Amino acid sequence: MNLGITGATGFIGSYLVDYLMQKSDLRVKALARTLPRDADSFGGRVAWVKGDLNSAADCVDFVGDLNVVIHLAHTNTPLTSNRDFAADAQANMAPSLNLLTAIKDRGLRPHLIYSSSGGAVYGLANGPLQKPFEETDPCVPSTSYGIQKLAFESYLRMAASEGWIQATALRIGNPYGVLLPPERMQGFIGVALHQVLSGRPVRIFGDPGNVRDYIHLDDVCRFFQRIMEAPGPFQIYNVGSGRGHSVNEILALLETITGRKVAREISHYPGSDKHLVPWIVLSVEQAAKELGWAPETNLEEGLRALYHHSAR
Repeated sequence: MNLGITGATGFIGSYLVDYLMQKSDLRVKALARTLPRDADSFGGRVAWVKGDLNSAADCVDFVGDLNVVIHLAHTNTPLTSNRDFAADAQANMAPSLNLLTAIKDRGLRPHLIYSSSGGAVYGLANGPLQKPFEETDPCVPSTSYGIQKLAFESYLRMAASEGWIQATALRIGNPYGVLLPPERMQGFIGVALHQVLSGRPVRIFGDPGNVRDYIHLDDVCRFFQRIMEAPGPFQIYNVGSGRGHSVNEILALLETITGRKVAREISHYPGSDKHLVPWIVLSVEQAAKELGWAPETNLEEGLRALYHHSAR
């Protein structure tokens, strides 16, 4: 298997590269704008490529003879994406389309696995019903972020129907598993624990009663590893825990696990109250039925493991 990963130094990408190196004997071609300081680790099994998906030439060079491409690269968040629609599309949709065009021009029909969004694409689709979203449910994204994720899924569907690619879109919930810097506006658990350990208040956007589906990065990576072995013409899978927890519940768990009182700071980012959907939980029954995949790390176990690793 000739595997390539875009966005390989990002939140999910860096964890996935490390996971695959530990759990398999794969060799990976990893694309990033800036190479990591430990680029020579893993005994040469990771071939790091410095490049930018905004460059058509870099895309062609990266695609090469790959038969599996995991596309993770993305630069915005749901909270920030509506500030400038044109700039957002230029920064995110155009690079993805450059990659897709390079794949088409190579003519190798690889399997492209796309990191879509398990919350932003569904948006307000099920209204007040609070029913876990299934892959066949309507999508009503309320942000440019969600619109672009959904739009690229449609490009993949078209490419697959024309027969020059196999594609899988993974609608991933809210992943966690590493500490994250406080300036990040995604990855609530990683940012919140970082703040708790630093003795600083946790910044909360929108209603602290909002519910999300949190999924450990180990489970996300297991899904990537499983789906690499099961390509189809075009597939969509939710990747979540199947359970929802509010921001308040997460902070209460962190207080219990760390033994520290969590200070809170409500932040009213422009437009956040309007665009943050109050309740999103993903059904993962399709993945269980078709792939035999199910999440293995429950939330409290995952939070405890992260805390004990981070507090060392």
